[in-house]
Parts: sequence; C-alpha cells; structure tokens
Amino acid sequence: MKKSDQFLSPISSQNTNGFKYGTFLKRKRLEAKKTLEIISEGVCAASYLSRIENNLVVVEDEYYVKLFEKLNIDFEELKEVKENEIFCELLKCYLLEHEDEAVKIISNALRTNYYVEIEIELMVLYDNINRGLYSEALKQILDLNAKVNTLIDNELNFYIFLTALYAFRTNQSLFAYRQIIFLCEQTFDNPIYKYAVYDLALDIFEFIGAKVQFLKYYDILNNDKYSTIYPKSALKHQAQKLLIESYLLKDEEDELLEELLDGASGKCREEITWQILKKEYRKGEFVKCLEISSKLDPNPKVIAFESLVTLRVNDIQYIKILEERRNCFTIRNYDESFELMYLITVQVKKYHEIKNAFELFKKLLKLQNEQTYCAFLFDEQIIIFMELAQSCGKYKEALKIIMNIMKDKLLFPYFL
Repeated sequence: MKKSDQFLSPISSQNTNGFKYGTFLKRKRLEAKKTLEIISEGVCAASYLSRIENNLVVVEDEYYVKLFEKLNIDFEELKEVKENEIFCELLKCYLLEHEDEAVKIISNALRTNYYVEIEIELMVLYDNINRGLYSEALKQILDLNAKVNTLIDNELNFYIFLTALYAFRTNQSLFAYRQIIFLCEQTFDNPIYKYAVYDLALDIFEFIGAKVQFLKYYDILNNDKYSTIYPKSALKHQAQKLLIESYLLKDEEDELLEELLDGASGKCREEITWQILKKEYRKGEFVKCLEISSKLDPNPKVIAFESLVTLRVNDIQYIKILEERRNCFTIRNYDESFELMYLITVQVKKYHEIKNAFELFKKLLKLQNEQTYCAFLFDEQIIIFMELAQSCGKYKEALKIIMNIMKDKLLFPYFL
C-alpha cells in the first residue's frame, strides 16, 4: 500500500450518532484525569455517572450543571456553544472562501474550555490544510487515523471531508475520489455538510472526468438553495458544467463562460480561468492559452498546463518564459506529476532529447494512472506521448503501455 493510501482506516457508520453531553463529559473528565468517584461526589453515585457518560440514561440539566461544574465548565454556556457547531461554521467559511474568518473562529475556540482534544485536533487540521501546511496536515491525519473509532457526531464526517480535501489539494485525486464518494452517499441533517461535500465532490469529479457523477450532484445542488446562498461557488460549477457537457463550446456558451469569469473572485475565479484555458486549448489557440495563463500566479498545475501548451508552439521564447515562471516557486513531493510535465517539455524544446522525454513520460503516465489523475491533462498527454514515441521509434512500446493503462480497472469507474 502506498503512503498516500494509509491515512484512513476502514470507515464505520457506527460513529455518526448525534452530539451527546454524556460523551463530552466523559472526554473532559478523562482529559482532566479525574475519576468517576471525584466527579460524582455529592451529585450521584459513580455507577450512575458511568451510565450518564455512556448515554444510557436521560437526565435533567441540573445533573449536568453540577457535574460540569466539577470540571470548571458552565453548562449553560456550553449548550450555547454546541448549538452553533464549530465544524459547521468552518464549512461555511470553506464555501464562502472566508479564510480569515475561519482563523478567527478557531482562535476563539482555542481560548475556551468548551472543546475536547479531538475537536481541537480537527480544527487545527482544517487550518493547516487551509494554509497549505500539508506536511503538518499529513502528520495530524496519520495521528487521527489511530483515533478514528473514537469520533462522534459530525466529527467523522468532518474528518473524512478534510482527508478528501487534503488528498485533492496534494494531487492525490484518486484517493480524494474514494473519500468523497463515501460522503456523498451519507444523509446529512445539516444542509451545510451536504453543500460542502457536494461542492468538493463536483471539483473532484470535474478534475478526473467523472461526467455522470458530476451532473448528478450538480443537479442536486442546483435544485436546492445552494446557488442562492453561495452564488460565487455556483458560478464555478456552472463553468465546469459547460466544459463537462461540451468538448467545444458554442458561441453563446463561450460568451457565458466569460460572463461567469467577470462575476467570480478568489479560488472560484481561478477555476473558471482553468475552464477557459481548456476551451482555448481544444480550439488550438495555444498562444492565447499562454497569454491567459501568464496572468495567473505560477504554481505546479499552471506550469504543467503551460508546459503542455509550449510543446505545441514553435517560438523558442516560450520555453524561456516557462523556465522563468517555473523558478518562481519550490516544487514539493506531491507535485511530482506536474513537475514531470515541465521536465518533459524542457527535454523536448530546449535539449531536443526525445528519448529522455519518452522515458520521463512513462513515469508520468504511471503516476497519473495510480494517483494524480487529471482527465484533461491525461488525455492530451497520451496524444503527445504517442507522437514522441513515433519520433524516436518506440511506437509499439508506447502502444503497449497505453493498452495496459486502459486495462487497469482503476480508471473505469470514473467514466460510468
């Protein structure tokens, strides 16, 4: 099993019960290293407290007032805090791209005594992913994986959502797909969870080319209040839908895509720009693609796209520009597939080393097939791979590699 597949053990549906103060009381007592006898003294029998903590009895609030008082927690304030579930608030920030607000929510929560250690770990995990601190996030995920069977309420759903988000943002799209599919099949009492899950699901489905699943969940969101509450994200998905349904856009669809871009901002605007780049590439407008992408801050995905396009233009200036933009950031381990696309382009356009490029391409396609699958890039890379193979006399070898990839059961489910 690859390291990327190790951060979540088999999921159990037994951990999706609603929030229970008895469980919270038990967690807080254990964190404080207090015995049942110490907390129950003067309130009830230790055995009865054990039943309360295990949610075996229904008790009046006055019991909780006295029991939580032993842990220096005001029960009435605790109830008010828990009515506004913090994970739900963070998911709202995710949907609205309010990153600063999420930081404020987490900072305020950490200054109180109303959260247990596992809740705090999940908040910090969200913050690390949000900030792009992926090495720290992975350490937390591996640690939380050992505690997954202790998760209650929406903690488990939030955790799985975060692992899917982490995987997607670290270019492990196939793992992200497996995680998000589990969540899509769940029933959520709170619509915010559904909106966040489906929003991320649409991004993942579009990225890997899962057209049927994209359209299914797009229709669910479109028929709900999602587009009214989160109009900017809705613009992003509308742009994705245009390219999902049509290989080449009609004039009116082309104009609509530009209108959507005008009304977008932040990450939603970046995603719509990505759709425009794909549209222009399919039209063969390669120089225009480079003009558009040059306005984006260089990052691994952008450089991979520009590398692909640079292979299609003859002007030597573009390989020089590509190298300059590539040097604007540091590549990380999970960006390997995007970096390989860049290295292939350098070998072909700068050094004219077709055989070296061919060998790098074999590694790239293997990585795409097993982990970092991007449908658009993969389809275009296959074409270029076969062209290079023909140029260096390795057409039969390339054909065999492609046939083996297509036989791989891994990709078939995404196109059903």
